[in-house]
Amino acid sequence: MFPFYGQPSAAEDGASLKNHILGLGTCPPWNPQSVEICRYSVDKVMSSLAPRLDAGPDRQHLLVNEGASAAALKLKATELANKLGPEDRLVIYANLPLGVVEQTGTADQTNYALELWASAKPETTLQAISDGTWMSASAFAALIHAIPAGEVILILDTNNPQAFDLGLLEHHAVDNKNRPEALVISSGPGQSANYSADRTISLFGKHLAVALHAGEGTLQDIVTTAVNGTRQAAIPICAELKEKRGETTEPQPDCTQVPEIHDPDALLNRTVLLPLSESNVN
Repeated sequence: MFPFYGQPSAAEDGASLKNHILGLGTCPPWNPQSVEICRYSVDKVMSSLAPRLDAGPDRQHLLVNEGASAAALKLKATELANKLGPEDRLVIYANLPLGVVEQTGTADQTNYALELWASAKPETTLQAISDGTWMSASAFAALIHAIPAGEVILILDTNNPQAFDLGLLEHHAVDNKNRPEALVISSGPGQSANYSADRTISLFGKHLAVALHAGEGTLQDIVTTAVNGTRQAAIPICAELKEKRGETTEPQPDCTQVPEIHDPDALLNRTVLLPLSESNVN
């Protein structure tokens, strides 16, 4: 049956889409932070975001630490590709390290890799990508594009060692130009992604959850609040880190943290949240 002329599609009428959430988190065992930080960060964001997006248990998907290998992510992407369609919106929250890829001169080089779960640190990033342990940012974008959801929102809670390509999704070779997509990254160019002062949760994840527990309106309102909260909270954390580093001459990542939003289709602004009184967020 054909739609009436002038009737908006599901993707154009953002409020009518069914929301699905994929939570992805890895704290590699060779990194200094506890593996539980990633689990808690993803759990906290998922438990705060799902009620506000009216995404029940059957529309929540969680891959954390040992369960967040490249193979598990590909399997989950295949499952979602077989399940989602134009009437669905996929929101991905990924809390994981972002590695710099050694230069190869290939045409599809994005210079970044998602450091998915591995029991031991790979010798090089290129080797980890080659043997399927990690995934290049370009391959991750291709994986997302293979899921036929009507809209996609990607929230990357990660360090930004150089200047991450905010057009990663829309500039990819297999991009669906007609599908609205948004990208939020929790740190600006050259910045690290801090943890909370008590080091139990990612700083951006904390402020995103806080905003979801207190704010009303759209996802744009919530993310803007989280961006401002993260920026302010990072100031004393950064000052303390610099004091602890002292006079070291070794290069250190910039602990200033100013998250970035790339949303050319104003997707966040038309993603309306359930009111707090109706969502039972806890």
